Amino acid sequence: MKENIFIPPVIKSREYLLSKIKSQKTHGIPITKTGTTYNLAQQTRWLSNNNFAVGRWDDTMSIFNYSSEPFTGPKLTAAVNSPSSGGVQMITYIPSHMMITSNNDRSLSVWITSSDDWSDLKLETIESYDSSLDVATNGVWFPSLLDNDPSTLVVGHYSGFISIWSVDHHHKKLNFIEKIDLRNPNPVNPFNAHAMYGMCILKEKGPDASVICGSDDGYISIVEVHTGKTVSQTVFNPDAQRGINSISVFRNKLLIANCSVGMNDKNLWYFDIDLETSEISYRDSMNLLIDKNRIQSFNFDVEWGEYSSGLCWFAGTEEGVLWMGKANEKLELIGYESLSESSIGAALAFTNRPGRLAAAIHNIDQFSTGSE
Repeated sequence: MKENIFIPPVIKSREYLLSKIKSQKTHGIPITKTGTTYNLAQQTRWLSNNNFAVGRWDDTMSIFNYSSEPFTGPKLTAAVNSPSSGGVQMITYIPSHMMITSNNDRSLSVWITSSDDWSDLKLETIESYDSSLDVATNGVWFPSLLDNDPSTLVVGHYSGFISIWSVDHHHKKLNFIEKIDLRNPNPVNPFNAHAMYGMCILKEKGPDASVICGSDDGYISIVEVHTGKTVSQTVFNPDAQRGINSISVFRNKLLIANCSVGMNDKNLWYFDIDLETSEISYRDSMNLLIDKNRIQSFNFDVEWGEYSSGLCWFAGTEEGVLWMGKANEKLELIGYESLSESSIGAALAFTNRPGRLAAAIHNIDQFSTGSE
């Protein structure tokens, strides 16, 4: 497996920029560093209105129960390790009581439970695939695309490909269908990286059911899942210095999180999607940044959400800050607050009815958003 897979993107970008600062001085010591283990959260996903999963770079995945008790954080109900000891970069829930996660550069892990709180979570099987696809970095589940069809799993990979699988719910298995190359031949990042870090359902059912993908190489791609046809590919920002870290879709509204480099760059982008033509149109952008002297501002994750006054968005940035805003004609900032540790960006997940937001870095923060 490629060594750089185990370096979180925010760290890789920061180290690259620091290496360019020629005046930086270091004072060496006579020992040799042989590696680093990162316990940062990479992905947070709701499994129900009460339970969510957090996958980390140190190969652990934990299930938490949202706590409604005052001043009490979420409660741990299960904890497991990736069978390959690789970071858990992808978590996808499949109703009911089934979950798919990344394992290594040639397989996925299938987990099952018989309990509502996932306390008896266990590994059911490992599904293998061609190692050229590389490790899974994101995934979404579609119910039956057409009447009487099996449900479908779409997986984004570090290579810039996506893979499509049918789901055998009875036997708790996956069946590989095809792979699709979505790589940008001219990546916007300096690492020649194509990791598919962003993925959302755009249209859920019908012959034109489609997935929208955001890549580290800068491409926004729309793919018809039933046919495997790539119907649209757009570079989100031709002047970008880094790629896409996360996307979130609400109807035809698209939000993109990336890493801004320098004061004139932006790390949150807002687009309209024409659902008939798949054309993507720019609306607005902003730079979520407090310390203006930072050499980069990594927007780790963005999520559409809802609060007591209606539709909103949340973003977690490298300063350990949770941002909240609205998006109508333009992006509007409501405000921000530091999370329980101001160290790096948080992996976010929102669920509605009632509105709840989970934010994971090292610690886990939970929020009630006030929507019902």
